[in-house]
Amino acid sequence: MMIDTIQQSLISEGLQEARQLVQTMKQKAYKLANTDLLKRISELEDTLRSIDDVNNVSTEAVNVEKCSLKALIDTAYQMYHLYFSRKDIRFSSYVANLHVRVDKMSFFRMFFSLVHYMGKHADPDEDRFISIEAAAYNAQTIAMYIEDNGLYPTSSADIFDHSFKRRITGAISGVGLAAIQQWAHSVGGKVCPVDKVGTGLKLCFLLPGKVSNCLREEAVGETDISLFI
Repeated sequence: MMIDTIQQSLISEGLQEARQLVQTMKQKAYKLANTDLLKRISELEDTLRSIDDVNNVSTEAVNVEKCSLKALIDTAYQMYHLYFSRKDIRFSSYVANLHVRVDKMSFFRMFFSLVHYMGKHADPDEDRFISIEAAAYNAQTIAMYIEDNGLYPTSSADIFDHSFKRRITGAISGVGLAAIQQWAHSVGGKVCPVDKVGTGLKLCFLLPGKVSNCLREEAVGETDISLFI
C-alpha cells in the first residue's frame, strides 16, 4: 500500500512535468503551423489524461467492518512513517477504546491524502504539528478531530470545492479534500471544518462507532515524525 501511494505521487509529478512539456511543444507547433505535429500532440494529451484518470484511486469504502480506531491510526503511521521525511512535523494522537465501522484500506488512503494535504500547507516559519483526537459523540457515533497549523490558500468553507477533487495533483492545490468527504459519506459518516482561532485547519469526522471498554487501550502521546512534501 505504501509503495502504491508513493508510485501515485511520482506518477502525478511526472504527469505535471509532461503536461508542461507538451504545452511548450504545442506552442512551437502552432508557430511552425505543423498540423501533423499538432495531431500527435493532441493524441499525447489524450494519453496523459487517461493515465491521470487511472492514477486517481477512489476512496469509496468497499468492505466496511468494525475496527479499533487506535489500531487503524497506529497502522497508518507504520505504513507511511518512512515516507514522512524532509520536513519535521510534530504528530500527536489521543485515541483509545473506540471502535469505528469503516473500510480499512480506504481509511489508509484517506489518512495519507489528508496528512499529505496538510503537509503541503505547513507553515515554514512555525513549529508545525498535526494532531488527532477522538471521543464518543453519541451512542452510535464517534467524533474524530484532525488539526494542524498550516497556511491555506482558501477559506475553510471552500476546501471541499470540486477544484480540490483530485487525491494527488500538482503543487498548486496539493491533495484535495473532496475525495475525503466522499470517503466519509461512503461509510455512513460526514466531515466538516471546525472554526478555530489562528492559522490552520481543523476537521471533524463523525463516523459510525462507539466506545468499547473491552479494548483497554492507552492513548498515544506526541511523536516526532518527518513529513514528505
